[in-house]
Amino acid sequence: MLSVKKVSPLGFLILGIVVAEILVFVPSTTEELERTSFVIPSSQASFSIHGFHAVHLNQQGQKEVIKAKEAELFKKEGYSILKEVEIRIFSKGDHAFRITGNKGKYYMEKRDVELFDNILIVSENLGYEMTTDYLKYIASESLLLSDRNLYLSGPNPKNPSFVLTGRGLRADMEKEELNISDNVHCKKNDEGAEGIEIDSENAKIFLNLNEALFRSNVVVKQRDMNIFTDNFLVTFNSYNRSMDKAKAFDFVKIVQGDRIATCKTAFLLNREKKVVMRGQPKVMRGKDVIEAKIIIFFTAENKILFDEAIGEVDMERTKELN
Repeated sequence: MLSVKKVSPLGFLILGIVVAEILVFVPSTTEELERTSFVIPSSQASFSIHGFHAVHLNQQGQKEVIKAKEAELFKKEGYSILKEVEIRIFSKGDHAFRITGNKGKYYMEKRDVELFDNILIVSENLGYEMTTDYLKYIASESLLLSDRNLYLSGPNPKNPSFVLTGRGLRADMEKEELNISDNVHCKKNDEGAEGIEIDSENAKIFLNLNEALFRSNVVVKQRDMNIFTDNFLVTFNSYNRSMDKAKAFDFVKIVQGDRIATCKTAFLLNREKKVVMRGQPKVMRGKDVIEAKIIIFFTAENKILFDEAIGEVDMERTKELN
């Protein structure tokens, strides 16, 4: 229902133009995050709308909706101030996302929206939730951008098995990719498997592939074992989002007690409680050095298996290594 403060003929003409604009999708080419502050202009609003409702058709023909309890239109500035905002958008893979925030700015020409304070992003299909205090939606590019701290949890946010924190977001809904730009920390716990913690400089989540890639100065912790690597790729199953397997690659260093191992690629098979090392794997313990084609760490048994091993080993400690 609309309530108009100004009832002059000019006011009604403007209202008609705005409603027409709301129902038409006009693309924008802006991709960069140019965050503004939430400041109400000193000029008086053109008029107020109670029960604001805008509908856009995305490139797949899906109806994307922007709603607000109230809207103050500032025609000269080219935007509306929104209160109690809700947005519903889609990814290319038909995943639906509902976004809410206390306040917002709706840019009428570009159809972009900025959200401020208590922002919640809910993946209706996948069950994940993300919170932050600033977000910008670029409608024509299907981008979600933020330069603030983020908290992501799921697939059951009340009892999450996956929790990720970081700073900075670039979510491409067309590619179904989420980029976390800085200070990433992740905890993953699955029933019947050892939990892990992951720290990295940045991360990329691939919604359509059920994968997450942690990059740059990655440290993976599991009980008494630490894995240091350049890249750590986690694969989740589509049934309950458990971690099926993970792959560390380009450079891998594993430290467990007084043992140090290096290789080019390592596969963490969490439910099987083992790490399979390939690509010039080497294990060192004191003066003992073993190289092989394949080395397998059994993480729960403190045991190592070598395939075609060569090297120098103190015979009195051979049993300890195996």
